[in-house]
Amino acid sequence: MIYIENNKTDPAYNLAFEEYVFSRMNFSDPVLLLWQNGPAVIVGKYQNTIEEINYDFVQDNKISVIRRNTGGGAVYHDLGNLNYSFIIPEAQTKVDFKTFTIPIVKALQSCGINAVQTGRNDILVDGQKFSGNAQQFRNHRLLHHGTLMFDVNMEDVAKALKVKPGKFKSKATKSVRSRVTNLKPFFKESDIESTQDLKAMLLDWFDKEYGLKRVELTEKQHEEVLALREEKYGTDEWNYGNSPKANVVRGDFFRCGQIEFHFIIDKHKIKYVKIMGDFFSTRDVSELEKIIVGADYERESILQILREAELDAYFGEVTAEELVDVIV
Repeated sequence: MIYIENNKTDPAYNLAFEEYVFSRMNFSDPVLLLWQNGPAVIVGKYQNTIEEINYDFVQDNKISVIRRNTGGGAVYHDLGNLNYSFIIPEAQTKVDFKTFTIPIVKALQSCGINAVQTGRNDILVDGQKFSGNAQQFRNHRLLHHGTLMFDVNMEDVAKALKVKPGKFKSKATKSVRSRVTNLKPFFKESDIESTQDLKAMLLDWFDKEYGLKRVELTEKQHEEVLALREEKYGTDEWNYGNSPKANVVRGDFFRCGQIEFHFIIDKHKIKYVKIMGDFFSTRDVSELEKIIVGADYERESILQILREAELDAYFGEVTAEELVDVIV
């Protein structure tokens, strides 16, 4: 396994670094990255940024807002959080989170942490979430990345992110803080006292289990990462995008996550559709959007399109009937 050190804390640079390694560097072996962001909200690829953040709090506290290339929901990062990325050069399209979360779970269990992988993409300890994960598949390569909350500022987590009532099956008043926890309190019997200690432990564990070959970027590659940062992750166009201008919005929460359809409908015809949400996809939903445009805005027309589409690749576990019940 190859390990590439990155000690930068600029969120825009770090996501550019990750994309560069994933899409522009050629390796025959799996790659591991461990990295940290300064205060930031990292938004899922298909989310409407403004709907996910408390804009005034984010602006007042100089918290970066960056969109990532993977699906899933918005998350808060600061230096109390450790991010990990696995890049697999030859992979299947199936989104198999356990393949990548199990090594993290085992590493933590080796330190006495009762970590378990559960649900769609989470790792929990004592029923509380401390890690979320997401993936991207492109050109037979797979990127899997996740978070490890070690000593994150929980007040900022709650204030920076909006909580949508439907996201939780209990009550809308259930806070972000009640669902998540930091790992630090669970390391009481260990000498791991900081996020850097956690990083060192993981590096040691992966080195013993897989053997790590350390690689550094060349100066030219570093300059290309900086260029990608400026061209993409440092721009409002990418991070905020254009909010959908729709006259009909339909959406709900499904087993695969939240899905929203933003339509412009004219004379009973769908003239425009933007699909947003925190689902995970192995195919770009823009393909499905193009198929839907031009259809009649009525149940049978849309149902036929959805039945013929590879919904599992676009969203995960959801049926055409479930979607059309919400859309129309």
